[in-house]
Amino acid sequence: MTKQENKRKKPSPNKELVLFGEVNSCCPKCHKPLMVSNKGNYTKIYEIAHIYPHSPRPDEAELLKGEERLNTDSDHVDNLIALCRDCHKIFDNPRTIEGYREMVSIKKELIRNKLLKEKWFSNKIDEEIDEVISELSSYNGSSLEKLSMEALRVDDKSDETLNNLIKLKIKNNVVFFYTKINFKFSELDKITPYTSETIYSQVKTYYVSLKKDKQNQTQIFNTMTEWIKNTTNCKSIEVAEIMVSFFIQNCEVYS
Repeated sequence: MTKQENKRKKPSPNKELVLFGEVNSCCPKCHKPLMVSNKGNYTKIYEIAHIYPHSPRPDEAELLKGEERLNTDSDHVDNLIALCRDCHKIFDNPRTIEGYREMVSIKKELIRNKLLKEKWFSNKIDEEIDEVISELSSYNGSSLEKLSMEALRVDDKSDETLNNLIKLKIKNNVVFFYTKINFKFSELDKITPYTSETIYSQVKTYYVSLKKDKQNQTQIFNTMTEWIKNTTNCKSIEVAEIMVSFFIQNCEVYS
């Protein structure tokens, strides 16, 4: 390798912006803000770190021999991560197997989250769902028609990967809100036939894509909640959770 080929490349401003946004402006290791402000002036306190060293010393190459690499190009965005200066220094000096594996794990989760967000907007839900969401969002605490506990399908559809607290949340949401949501979808079908079927099919398609990505049931619940919250007019995480709970009860989610 020539000296020119071995030269470390400074990330372009756009690449640095991507990496800064990827970690939501906080160090993914210690969660410290990566930008500080003082009287309206902003100063970055982060650096772009190579996960696998750009030019590993012989001892580093031996240490990391056989370890997973996220990209063979050391300057590829998959091998770069934004860290606060302190965490970058600790990660590099001295380099350890434990530290390397931890950083690979952190980066893989960041990549996974990025891909999920990209899927949100290629898996849209018909805008009619906003009418259901609006009804839930304006709920004033008045009495609801409770669903019989015997009608719950959650217990039959859940497995050991569903967190028990989330499972309890789903069951409560279904008991108290299923009938209300189901009635609202029936009303929409009277105005435009097959509205509910179309939405259920879109939800099932997205669920299958998450299952294909090998997400477990807890991850699927959280991902679908974020999907609904970020691709509809839903402003409340609680309302998004209620909608996902309804789809678990009513559609083929978790089946």
